[in-house]
Parts: sequence; C-alpha cells; structure tokens
Amino acid sequence: AISYALFPREISGASDMEQYNGKVVFDGIVDCAKACLENGVTVGLGTDTGCPYVTHYNMWMELQLFHKYCGVSNSFALHTATEINAKIAGIDNITGTIAEGKEADLIVTCGNPLEDLSALSNISMVMGQGNLILNPKVKKMEQVEKEMVKYL
Repeated sequence: AISYALFPREISGASDMEQYNGKVVFDGIVDCAKACLENGVTVGLGTDTGCPYVTHYNMWMELQLFHKYCGVSNSFALHTATEINAKIAGIDNITGTIAEGKEADLIVTCGNPLEDLSALSNISMVMGQGNLILNPKVKKMEQVEKEMVKYL
C-alpha cells in the first residue's frame, strides 16, 4: 500500500483513484496497528509481496515502517517480527526466540539493529534450520529500494 499511497505517480504508475485507495489502505493499516497496540491487541508484521513495489527480501523495511509510523521502539519491532510472529503462526515452540531445543534460525548483521533497524538490510550470515549461509546474495529491485528508503 505504501507504494501507491506515497510514491510519486510517475514512479508507481498508479492512477489518481489507485493512489487515493492506496493512501486509504496505508492510513487504515497504521491507525489500526496503533489502536491495537494501545488496547493490548497483538500485532504481527509481514510483507504484502503480491503488491507492486513490495519485495520478498525487505522485511527489515516493515520493521522500520512499524517503528516510524506506529512509534514503537527498535527492540519492540524486532520482538514483534520474531517472537510475536512465531506465536501468531503457531510455531513459537520451534522458532522465534533463541532457546535450547529450538531451531537455530537467526541472522548476523554488520550493525546493531537495536540502534538502527537498517542494519537488518546488511546481512553477513544466515542460519536457518541448522544450515549456515555466509554472505547471502539477494537479487534486489534497485528502483524499489531507492524509492522505499525515502519513507523510512
């Protein structure tokens, strides 16, 4: 929704109506998340990868948007994307936190995401289900990256 709501129309290719609808959806998502947080309702994070200008690899941007538009701390954004999301998905007995008996699903970043969530965009190592990937490479959509970071 952010692409249609906030991107210039010459970038998104959205019509006036699509951009208006995107703004309604974007504002509604933010308002709903804030209301849920204020009232103790669990909020999860994810990407709508079927939408234009949403990538499969930029979950870190969702954390950054949650932090910026909903006013949560970096720590809470990380907690939401890991432990809370695992609980919502019903797999918190397998993953979501680092604990004995759970899968070693984690990433290593060059910076500290507690200080700056954009550190999550620079991953040097991935451990997933016990498999180690050093210096993972992702084919990125450069135009999307360039536009999205303007709103973080």
